[in-house]
Amino acid sequence: MKTLYQLLLDRWNQNCDTVLVTIVEGNGSIPRTTGAYMAADQTGRIYGTIGGGNLEYQAVKKAMTIAGKDTHFVEDFDLGTGENGGLGMVCGGKVKVLFYSVKSKDTKIASFLKEALKMEEEKKPYWLLLPFSKGYPKIESHLEEGRGHCRIFEEYEKDGTDGNNEVRKIYAEEFNFDGKVYFFGGGHLAQELVPVLSHLGFWCMVMDDREEYTAPNLFPGVQETKTVDFNLLSDILEVKKEDYLVVVTRGHSCDADVERFALRTPASYIGVVGSKRKTQYVREKLLAEGFTNEELDRVHAPIGIDIASETPAEIAISIAAQLIQIRAEKAGIRRKNK
Repeated sequence: MKTLYQLLLDRWNQNCDTVLVTIVEGNGSIPRTTGAYMAADQTGRIYGTIGGGNLEYQAVKKAMTIAGKDTHFVEDFDLGTGENGGLGMVCGGKVKVLFYSVKSKDTKIASFLKEALKMEEEKKPYWLLLPFSKGYPKIESHLEEGRGHCRIFEEYEKDGTDGNNEVRKIYAEEFNFDGKVYFFGGGHLAQELVPVLSHLGFWCMVMDDREEYTAPNLFPGVQETKTVDFNLLSDILEVKKEDYLVVVTRGHSCDADVERFALRTPASYIGVVGSKRKTQYVREKLLAEGFTNEELDRVHAPIGIDIASETPAEIAISIAAQLIQIRAEKAGIRRKNK
């Protein structure tokens, strides 16, 4: 979301009108779920996606016609191929899409975007509120009524003309920041994986006991690097429950040192690279030291999803996929049945 907010603010500063396109409700088989965002202008899509295909094509065409206009609305799209029409997409579900015009001359929009960016930069949890029709987007620290990561609710506001209550529908989405990814080992695998995870929105820190493997330029997108002693990690790190620990050191000795530290933390994910033989060796070593099988079962070893990967680049993709899966499970998102 930070990239989206920054893009919208940059274009506002450049006096360029934009349209924020959001899936606010979806039913059935659909390419993207509720909370998919896209930005478009008079030239077409400029950032993000709501799933591609004819749905996105029609949404972009509509956004192109309203850029710069003072209009916000929700439109229903039937993705099916039935007798009553539809977009002719095989998936066949239905979605509600919110079109919100981000006008370049509207100062309230700029204030909202700056506040949203601040919350992203400070990594504070917040709710994004988008009105279905008139009104402005808002950032709220919490919502008291109801539960759910994404939801639509009604807000009552007095109409200044006759004093009656006006009902407005609002889309609300909660944003909670996930944990940090700590890399132990700055070799070829970390160098392949950090840019991928950074692009996916993960915060990454790389540590190694060799200074030449902690140069920031080796890891595009990294937030921090540090030369450390793997035996003294508890003196420099405070790992939280939501954090991920990725153990990709240069050998089983360093792996055992880091894994020993990792098992004493509440980290939500511990992954260790290596062959089955190597990971079994480390497991038996730690069992002999007094760790239990239940404790050691917390470790994903070998790390990553099995996709028959061999090269560092392929292994990096398998690890990234596993972290995406863990992150989604933590957020309570269920994978769709295809």
